[in-house]
Amino acid sequence: MEPIVYELCEDANIDCYRVGNEQQEVLLVDSFLQGSLALKELAIQQNEFAKADSFYPGVRMQVPQEYTIALIKTLGFFMEQFFQLEVRQIKNAVSKFSIITTSPNNLDLLQRIPHFDSPSRKGLAVVHYLQSIPSMGTALYRHRPTNFEYVDDDRYSRYMAHIQERYPTEDKYPEGYINGSTDQFEEVVSFDAVFNRLLMYRGTSLHSGKIGKDYNFDPNPATGRLTLTSFFEFK
Repeated sequence: MEPIVYELCEDANIDCYRVGNEQQEVLLVDSFLQGSLALKELAIQQNEFAKADSFYPGVRMQVPQEYTIALIKTLGFFMEQFFQLEVRQIKNAVSKFSIITTSPNNLDLLQRIPHFDSPSRKGLAVVHYLQSIPSMGTALYRHRPTNFEYVDDDRYSRYMAHIQERYPTEDKYPEGYINGSTDQFEEVVSFDAVFNRLLMYRGTSLHSGKIGKDYNFDPNPATGRLTLTSFFEFK
């Protein structure tokens, strides 16, 4: 297997966006990492995926620590200048190969609607696509009843009260994965799953993976919705 080169591609294209009414930050990088094909091959060769022990509706596998270090090395400037978070203040960082495998009928409520990773404004989420799949990707949302586009500590109680009131029992849950605007959530911006594309946004932003109606929940890293997902917590 070819060695993994943890360097930015020479033709990498980096854009910084502020989206929605609340101007949520989104960093978009196309042609991100030189070693992306080798990372995908590593996932295919090892294929030691196991059910996620977290909110994620699928399976995950460890990635070499060099990958997480490369994120900081290549994108640390933007963490500091765009998100206003200091790299030296990182207290926790984790990256994993991830494949969505949970069928729509088996989702919990919070997996059926846009979610936030943490109510702390000092957290960043990263999605790095290792597969191009039509009608798949990631979207950010606005909660219509509150107009919230992010949920932080100050908003948490009010937001969760709305969710519990709207979806009190399982028979009231929405059907399957959200994919576009609904009566409760408006899609603010959407990004397609393109090989070697990376998205970075605050963990407080309401977001969801886009899961197309024709997706077959393929667990094979060679053909399924393979991504590298990362989370950074800052002091």
